Amino acid sequence: MPVPPLRPALEQPEPAPAPMPPARPDTAKADAEKAAAAAAAAAAKAKAEAEARAEAKAEAEREAREAAKEAAREAAKAAAKAAAERAAAAAKAAAEKAAAEKAEAEAIRREELAEAKAAAEKAAAERAAKARAEAKAQAEAKARAEAKAEAERAQAEARAQAEAKARAEAKAQAEAKARAEAKAQEAKAQAEAKAEAEAEAKAQAKAEAEAKAQAAAEAKAKAEAAAKAKAVAEAKARAAAEAKARRQAELAEKFNSGAIRDVLAAHGPSHSTGATGREVQRTAALGAPSGTAQRLNPSQRDALVGLLQQQIERCYSAPPGAAQGIVLPQLDIRLNPDGSLTTDPRILRAGGSAVDRSIAEAAVRAVRRCAPYRIPSQFAPFYNDWRVINAEFELPRA
Repeated sequence: MPVPPLRPALEQPEPAPAPMPPARPDTAKADAEKAAAAAAAAAAKAKAEAEARAEAKAEAEREAREAAKEAAREAAKAAAKAAAERAAAAAKAAAEKAAAEKAEAEAIRREELAEAKAAAEKAAAERAAKARAEAKAQAEAKARAEAKAEAERAQAEARAQAEAKARAEAKAQAEAKARAEAKAQEAKAQAEAKAEAEAEAKAQAKAEAEAKAQAAAEAKAKAEAAAKAKAVAEAKARAAAEAKARRQAELAEKFNSGAIRDVLAAHGPSHSTGATGREVQRTAALGAPSGTAQRLNPSQRDALVGLLQQQIERCYSAPPGAAQGIVLPQLDIRLNPDGSLTTDPRILRAGGSAVDRSIAEAAVRAVRRCAPYRIPSQFAPFYNDWRVINAEFELPRA
C-alpha cells in the first residue's frame, strides 16, 4: 500500500524570526530584554512546532502502518527518519541562526553602549576642562585686578608721601627763609636806627656847640631871618592857595591823569621851617631830613617819583562816578628798603562826598595792590629820604 504524501506543514520548516533592529544607546537594555524574550518565544515556538511535527509524524506513521502494513513499515521508518533528520537539521539551523542573530545584536548593543559611554565620558571631560579653564581665567583676572589695585594703592601712597615730603620741605624752607629775612631785616633796622641815632647825636652836639659859640650873632640873624621867612611863607601860602584853586577849577572842567611827580616838583627837596602848618599838611614829600642822611637831587627825585607813579597807575581802577570827584586824595605811604609797605597806606585827606571818598579808597587799594614796588638799587643810599611819602594823588578818572 503506497505511503500517503506528507503534509506541506511537515516538509517546510518555519521561517526564522526577523532580526531585531540595532538598539539605540538610550534603549539598549530594553532592546536586549526584548531580543531575549523574542528568542525565548522563538525557541518555544520551535519546540511546539517540533512537537506538532512529531505528533504529525507519529500520526502519519500510524496511518502508514495501517495503510502499508508490514511491507511499508521500513519505508515509512526511513521516510520518518529522513523527515526527522531534516526537521532536526532545520531546527538546528534555526537555533544557530537565532543564536548568531542574538550574538550580533548583543555585540551591537555592547558597541553602542561603549560608544555612548565614551561620548558621555568625552562630554564630561570637555565640561570639566571648560570649567577648569573658566576657573583659571577667573583666578587670573582676579589676580591681575588685585595686583593692579595694589600697584595703584602703592603709587597713590608714594605720591601722597612725596607730596607731603615736598610740602614739608617747602614749608621748612619758607620758614627758614622767613626767619632769615626777618633776622636780616631786624639787624638792618637796628643798624639803621643806630646809625641814625648816632648821626642825630653828632648833629645835635655840633649844633649845640655852634649855638653856644655864636649865640649873639645868631640872635640878630634869627630875628632878620624870621621876618624874611614870614614874608616868604605868606607869599608861598598865597601862591599855593591860588595854584590849588586853579587846579581844582581845571579838574572841575576836565579831569586828567596827574602824578606824584607834579606835587613833589612844585615844592622841591627842601623843607622850609617858615612854612605854615596848613602848607606842610598839603605838601607832598619824599621822606624827611634826618641829620646827615643823603638826600635825592631833583633829577633823582623825578626819576623815582616817575617809577612809583607808573606802578601805581597800573594797579588803579577808577570807581564809578570818579569823573564827578572834586578833592584830590592825599595819602601817607611808608615803605621798607625792599619796596614793600611798612604799614597800610592811610588817607590823610579826602573830600566829604561819597565820590571823593571812593576815589581815595581806590587809591589806597592801588597802592596796596602794587606793593612791593620795584625800586632800583641806586636809590638805596637815599632810603631815609623816600621811606615816608605824603602825596596828593591825581589819578585817571575813567
